[in-house]
Amino acid sequence: MRVAVIGGGAAAVSLLDSLLRRFEGEEMRCDLTVYEGSANLATGRAYRPDLDCALVNREAGYMSVRCAERDHFLRWLHREPRYRGTPYASQPVDSYVPRRVYGEYLTSHLESGRAEAERRGWTVGVVPEFAVEAKATAADVMIRSAGGVSHFDRVVLCLGTGEPTDPYGLTGTPGFHPDPYPLRSVLPEIAADAHVLVLGTGLSGVDVALGLLRSGHRGPITMTSRHGLLPGVRATQSPFQLRHTTPEAVRRRVGPDGALRIRDAWRLLRDELIAAGVDLRALAADRPAAERLREDLSQLDYNACHAAVAAMMHQAREPIWCAMPDADRRLFLSRFHPFGKPLYNPMPPPTARALLDAMDSGQLTVRSRTAGVTARAGGGFTLEDGGGRLTGVDTVVDATRSGLAGTGTRAEPFVDSLTGSGLAVRNPLGGMRIDVATNALRATLPEDVPRFFALGDITSGDLFYAGSMYMINARAEVITGTLARTANSGR
Repeated sequence: MRVAVIGGGAAAVSLLDSLLRRFEGEEMRCDLTVYEGSANLATGRAYRPDLDCALVNREAGYMSVRCAERDHFLRWLHREPRYRGTPYASQPVDSYVPRRVYGEYLTSHLESGRAEAERRGWTVGVVPEFAVEAKATAADVMIRSAGGVSHFDRVVLCLGTGEPTDPYGLTGTPGFHPDPYPLRSVLPEIAADAHVLVLGTGLSGVDVALGLLRSGHRGPITMTSRHGLLPGVRATQSPFQLRHTTPEAVRRRVGPDGALRIRDAWRLLRDELIAAGVDLRALAADRPAAERLREDLSQLDYNACHAAVAAMMHQAREPIWCAMPDADRRLFLSRFHPFGKPLYNPMPPPTARALLDAMDSGQLTVRSRTAGVTARAGGGFTLEDGGGRLTGVDTVVDATRSGLAGTGTRAEPFVDSLTGSGLAVRNPLGGMRIDVATNALRATLPEDVPRFFALGDITSGDLFYAGSMYMINARAEVITGTLARTANSGR
């Protein structure tokens, strides 16, 4: 089977690992060709070399390219020769490591995977170019890049995440940085005493603020977003028994038309949180960011809200999301998602402590209800938000995230070729439409045997949250299972 993998980041590494395990001991031969035009083979944007203060936001003992072996990364770290004699060699399960270290693990695993494939007689080739076009015939699929054309039996999109989208049209303005990554390249360009405005209060915005602080920045730092909510703080992982959002309970709420309406979905979620002892009014209240951080840091041993949300994300996310029509999903994203994302995508405790110290000292401020950012004549920027007008901003760093799933500008020509020829359909919520049972791309004219698949963030419109390593692992297993079932289809 000839498989084209479009994108060579963490999802591609997980897919190769899954294929090797799925066909272990079988005579099945796979020839993979990975198209990756950037220098970030294996690591993608998220795990390329960067400042050590940019941490993986999940404990080391739960990060892996294999969903069934959550400690796979930690075992690699403990035996990795380059870290012998360092604290990493005895890193505990609940520790947090720099993302660049996890990137080294991915790179190492890709190399070992390619060696294992070669031992079996497979090939794993890398085309250092971006794929720009796909065409399908009854016999095979053609993929074109700048260097030419190749033919395949199956194609898997592993496109990763996109760049910030410059919501205020500041590209080209002196002092504006359209992408915060890599931090080690962007932050040294900022004067140590500059007033820095960070657009976005999610994990990328947190990376920027922490990177500035760790680099010795002396000037004020302002973070701003529509809701002004920082990520929560990851507490110790605790078991939680769902009572109101079990798959069975979700099915009972589904209407005669097979749809789950947002009011019923909200009731399920609300009842689960209330049963866990969560104060919903406090959760939705407009409280200072420092107050929320202080509260989360006081509950690291057990945070009932985070435990309930983690259990729901793991067990109830797909039953609920997949049963909701697009209109209800859109309402959920606009009304509830801003308050939910900080809970299911929290930051490491060491990061939270550093931010809180900067808030207490007055160096870091978090603002909400962003209305606009404009460049001033003569230099600098003005922020308009719920707190009024803030002038005197010297530098702006864009750390925003637009929509539920983004593909990035470099992937757009390839995606356009798929949608333009009817081989794929865009999801109005972001990314691409998929068959959730197989991760196959939905086409204008469906095929009897699926040939195009998608893995990772690009599928979040239909899966709600598909960009975490665990979800990538789990869905890689779904794809390889489908490839195994269709391997002898004759196509």
